[in-house]
Amino acid sequence: MIVKARDKPILSMLEWIRVRLMSKLYIKNTGIEKYGGNLCPSIQKKLEQLKLECKSFFAVPSERFVYEVDNERERHVVDLVNRTCSCRVWDLTGIPCKHGVATIFVNPEKPEDYTHPCYYKDAYVETYKTPIPPIPSQSEWMSSRQPKPVAPTVYKPPGRPPIKRKRDADEPNPYKVSRGNRPVRCGRCQQEGHNARGCKANVTGETAWERRQRLQKAKSGSGRPSTHK
Repeated sequence: MIVKARDKPILSMLEWIRVRLMSKLYIKNTGIEKYGGNLCPSIQKKLEQLKLECKSFFAVPSERFVYEVDNERERHVVDLVNRTCSCRVWDLTGIPCKHGVATIFVNPEKPEDYTHPCYYKDAYVETYKTPIPPIPSQSEWMSSRQPKPVAPTVYKPPGRPPIKRKRDADEPNPYKVSRGNRPVRCGRCQQEGHNARGCKANVTGETAWERRQRLQKAKSGSGRPSTHK
């Protein structure tokens, strides 16, 4: 319902939804009172369809209330005591599957007696028996004598808003890994989570150009031949 009302202001949207729910609960409650069956109409219709689909299955008893159901294309195990089938449809929905219906007819019993109690008429009536009470117009609401709420001031910083979540200072970054699928370890401070380029353990005042010059001099000095004999 909120899809149709989401273009309205918040109070108008809630009032629109409340009226629709109040009307829907009344229609559901009065409609089920006219129904004479034990199961809900949609569940009863589904069971009637399953009764037609189960005609191609043959149930062979294995032990008391345990059957093997086969139609030369598929085979399943049905337990009537636990109300389960190896196809898992009965377990998940609470409605006997076509294999279970074929087994129930062998006993002989009714599939309606093996349906979960939540699909019965009594459960349906219990769900919709409490109506939503009507309320007067907004002009008749009591005044609280409190100051009217003011919309908060929204500060929108310049630039594109961030997408990634801000991590804590001690929270590791699970996405920063090396090519060997191992955490990145700094060669200067031996700590995980960053490399030597971004290390801040021994921050000096030298610039990137000065650092390159220093490393280049150290490299050229290490490559000179030794003069000692």
